[in-house]
Amino acid sequence: MRKLVASYVRLPENLVDRLRKYAEVHLAYLEDIQHILDKINVVIGYDVPCEHLKRMERLEMFQSYAAGVDGLPWDCIPGNVIVCSNAGANADAVAEHAWALVLALAKNLHIHFERASRGEYVQSPGSLFLKGRVLGVIGLGSIGLRVAEIGKAFGMKVYGVSRSGVHKPPCDFVGGPGSLDKVLEESDVIVLAAPLTRETRGMIDLRRLRKLKRDAIMVNVGRAELVKREDLLQYLEENPGFRFASDVWWNIKEDFRREAEILRYPNVVATPWVAGGFGNREVWEGMLEKAVENVVEYLRGGRPRNVVNRSDYV
Repeated sequence: MRKLVASYVRLPENLVDRLRKYAEVHLAYLEDIQHILDKINVVIGYDVPCEHLKRMERLEMFQSYAAGVDGLPWDCIPGNVIVCSNAGANADAVAEHAWALVLALAKNLHIHFERASRGEYVQSPGSLFLKGRVLGVIGLGSIGLRVAEIGKAFGMKVYGVSRSGVHKPPCDFVGGPGSLDKVLEESDVIVLAAPLTRETRGMIDLRRLRKLKRDAIMVNVGRAELVKREDLLQYLEENPGFRFASDVWWNIKEDFRREAEILRYPNVVATPWVAGGFGNREVWEGMLEKAVENVVEYLRGGRPRNVVNRSDYV
């Protein structure tokens, strides 16, 4: 008997056709699927209504189209359901964006542009020369490793922090969570690329911010909540030499104006969550393709990638 797949994210027709080779497919964004909720075996999406999930008695797999799964409706996904992230699907794009932010701060592009646009020819402040400096990458998943590779291309030393602490090329040093303070203290540039889990939430607090070099650069392309917002505000106030950039925020969409508290500092650069698929159609379509590939692998009886450890989030 063919399984039923329900997609809550709009898919290109070629991906729908691919799924239909292996399953009956229903598009929740186009049709009313209330009458078949109790027959659905696989869901593709992210913001799936809890009232739907609670009625999916035969649900076997939940495939996220996003790499991060901290925002999934975990309380409504039965414990026996396989949950898969889409880790790696947008790694190259996010790593590129992370380096755009690093370079903007290292070379003070935002300051020079503002002055030049006012007709001011001022050659200060100077820029940070990256070769020989230490890059600290917090989180060595697919994004973090790509960030590390690019750092090596700049001639930087690369220190990493991962859950396992197992050495991974091209890093010069990799430590577990217990090495976080060491890496923060010794790095000139820090890129946060860790997933948001019960263990990583709020790991960058005021105590750890005060361990940074006074002129350190920190870029966040993971999740906003890796950093304690109020602690960041306090540190920006007490240390004007610190430079911070982020593509992820605590308050988004209608509440994004609240982040003016942070954006008012001249040493802050911001982008509105555009590093990955939300900022590029090609990247977005690639993410959807990776998600569908994983579902097809499962439907064919294979082992899906990126199965999430539920205990990290619940």
